[in-house]
Amino acid sequence: MKNRLSDKAKFIFLGAVLVLVFTAVVYAQGQDSSGKSGLEGKDPLLYDAQGYASNNNVSTEEALRQFQLQDIAGKLDAELSMNETETFAGLWLEHNPEFRVVVQFTRDGETTIKPYMGKYPELANVVEVRTAEVSLTELQRTQAEASSSARTLDIPVGSGINVRENRVELYVAKADMNRFDGAVRKNEIRLADKVRVILVEAIETVETGPVIVNEGKGYPNGGLIVLLIGLAVMLAVYWEKRG
Repeated sequence: MKNRLSDKAKFIFLGAVLVLVFTAVVYAQGQDSSGKSGLEGKDPLLYDAQGYASNNNVSTEEALRQFQLQDIAGKLDAELSMNETETFAGLWLEHNPEFRVVVQFTRDGETTIKPYMGKYPELANVVEVRTAEVSLTELQRTQAEASSSARTLDIPVGSGINVRENRVELYVAKADMNRFDGAVRKNEIRLADKVRVILVEAIETVETGPVIVNEGKGYPNGGLIVLLIGLAVMLAVYWEKRG
């Protein structure tokens, strides 16, 4: 009887530990930087805006405004990609030191963007036009050719387009670099000037195109999770020694 009761007590205790850990995670995710609940009575958009505001040192109202501008920038990016294939070289967002939408063209950028600002006047004061050497369409073509030539030789690679730097990035694993270099020397793989080879430990063979990237938002109470989980582990060890 004593052993059965002991086993039952341990089972109840371990269940309590799991509840403690789960509560810690939920609590930390539901807190804002002031320690107040970030979910209760608030919609997800407002909660995200508060986290974004904290990360970027702006008001919640300004964060919500920038969210709207980001949505509009996505529409602009889609239209430019479709309508201005010869000269459009990509679009991205910058959040610091101030919010802006950077748009690149190979030529005549100010002239090209003007009618779009008439359609999207909300972006007029935050758009910055820059000049790049190669169009996005050309980068996409270069990306496909570089990846295909390597895989024809059974050399796995990953690739992506770095819009800001106006180049293609080809990722090669350390284990395959000698074979890759040998193929390049033999002209079995031909790399355009806009391709940069990047050595990595391992790769995922999935091409990625240019994307509008929003800055990550971390949970401000992540340390609380570590503290409470550590406490749970200490209690578990203590209980085990007693038993």
